[in-house]
Amino acid sequence: MLLESVAGSCPEALKYVTVSGYISQFEYWPTFRYVSVSHSGAMSPVTSRKRISREESRAQTRQELLMAARELFARQGFEGASIDQITDAAGYTRGAFYSNFDTRESLMIALIEHCFAEDLAQLSRLGERPEAGFSGEGFQAFSASPDTDQTAHLIKMEFWMCAMRYPRIRAAYVQQQGQLRAAIARQVEAQAQALGLTLPVAAEDAAAVLIALKNGLDTQKLIQPQAFADGLYATMFRQLLRPDPPLTP
Repeated sequence: MLLESVAGSCPEALKYVTVSGYISQFEYWPTFRYVSVSHSGAMSPVTSRKRISREESRAQTRQELLMAARELFARQGFEGASIDQITDAAGYTRGAFYSNFDTRESLMIALIEHCFAEDLAQLSRLGERPEAGFSGEGFQAFSASPDTDQTAHLIKMEFWMCAMRYPRIRAAYVQQQGQLRAAIARQVEAQAQALGLTLPVAAEDAAAVLIALKNGLDTQKLIQPQAFADGLYATMFRQLLRPDPPLTP
């Protein structure tokens, strides 16, 4: 009865309720206004938080659903993670899911875009420091071992699998991969120019080789952590930038 009277007195939707001893706290959406309810039923304001807009609320919900899906897809695979599991992990309802995504495929596409955007942002930061480049500390950060974040590599493997099986996901993956390859090509070309070198192949081709090498070595590293030295990728990259004459077919 007390819950009904409190909820009915506030036009906003009740987000959650926690009960501890004789004090109940009700958080209302979207004002984040708290009230304390004494054992006698009297209500008084306790504290207030910054009001967030409906758009900010939806963005937060979307982000939390994406991160929950990222973990589940990495551990269980795309086919092994249901919408109910994703919403349960994120702490939302199916209604919240369908307010942001039409299907699991739509969610996977959004996750692909999110992860590639993070990679592009990292490359952009490298571009602001050409002295670091791919052969210095910036390169080491970009080519970090998968030991530091297995989920990141596992989810990328799931991207590849889905891209082979689902045409819509394939189209999104190809587009994002193309943007990443172009960004890496620009970095490789800038690094070669800074070192006064001539690339043995086109920068786009060099970028494709580097991506394939990174993905392959990371996969082997996950399965056999001691299979090769951590610096192998950097060594092979420097080999690509050796001042040798261009290769002939």
